[in-house]
Amino acid sequence: MRLAVLSSFLLLPGIAAASEKVAPSPVSAELSVSRHYTDNVLDEPLAVSDWYTLMRGSVSGDLDHALGQTRITLDGELRRHDLFTIENDAAGGIETQTTLRPSDDLELRGTLFLRHIREGDALVIEDLAIGTQTAKTVGGAGAVIGLRLTPSLVSTTEVKGFRERAGDTFFEDDILPALRFEPDRDRIFASQALTHTNGTLQTGIRAIVERTIFSEIFDEPVDLDRLQLRGEIGWRSEGGHALALAAGGEWLRASFDLIDLVRPSIEATAVAPVAGLELRGTLRIGFDSDDTDDLLASWVRRAEAQLAWPVAEQIAFSTGIFVEARDNLVLDYSEDRRGIYGEVGWKASGKMTLVLRLDYGERRAPDIDFAKDRLDASLAVRTRL
Repeated sequence: MRLAVLSSFLLLPGIAAASEKVAPSPVSAELSVSRHYTDNVLDEPLAVSDWYTLMRGSVSGDLDHALGQTRITLDGELRRHDLFTIENDAAGGIETQTTLRPSDDLELRGTLFLRHIREGDALVIEDLAIGTQTAKTVGGAGAVIGLRLTPSLVSTTEVKGFRERAGDTFFEDDILPALRFEPDRDRIFASQALTHTNGTLQTGIRAIVERTIFSEIFDEPVDLDRLQLRGEIGWRSEGGHALALAAGGEWLRASFDLIDLVRPSIEATAVAPVAGLELRGTLRIGFDSDDTDDLLASWVRRAEAQLAWPVAEQIAFSTGIFVEARDNLVLDYSEDRRGIYGEVGWKASGKMTLVLRLDYGERRAPDIDFAKDRLDASLAVRTRL
């Protein structure tokens, strides 16, 4: 489950807390290997079961210099199925992040990344599944400027962009000629925020401007423009209670009159310790142009709740549920999603954890007569070096 995070409020801005940070190890590595069983490997109404292995790993190294630090991270992911190898996926990338602190009141952060993805999927027609394979490459850069204007007021300016280039989709055994299904995307993003801190309370305002250009699969490039303005408030107590809320409005417009909407924009997270447990709730209302089945964007309303319970010193249990309503704006249909999970983690040693997890999810789209369920059970081994 993806939990919404308001990092600038649940955690104090880096410029205000740089002196409290603990220097990380120069080199670190993480590795996770999990074995899964799913009763719907195709992720479609046509449900067939399979086992698969998921491997994720990353290696990071820090380079110190006169004004700050540079971190270089290499990461990769592999998913391999026992039977339906058409669903095999692979991804790998590199990211560099440089942080400069010319003075106590100024922090600069620059990021460069490059990632290649090869995704296996299936084109399902009634009870026939035809395997597909699509590759894409994504590269981008970003810069953040944090400036302390007064002892309690911080300005944060961010600019970032990326280019995503997708290849043709190839079909299993060349049943069909290669076709272009995925668009190329170019995005530029800029935001400006002012944050005021008064003890454990933070308040602020943030404006975001974004343009994404979709090309190749359309007769002409399509521009998707997004403008967002929100007020933000965050609070954290010494006892572990925390609240973060960002609320306002956003405007989404696509060329050729495909989309022209103004909607509320809300993102909230609340954390509360209850009788030795931690209860977390999140709410998100807004547009989504990344994780969407639509050609351009969806209008999403999603709520989540999660409960974490440290059963013993080395054993922890967590469970959560979510409900989501999604309107696909260009394709003009709506869908409902919901799910639940349970997870037990055992810290076998200082650097190794075993995790047993069970996920169940449903999707319903009556407008297009679409319905699917999926159950996924896994056992994972996670290590840190």
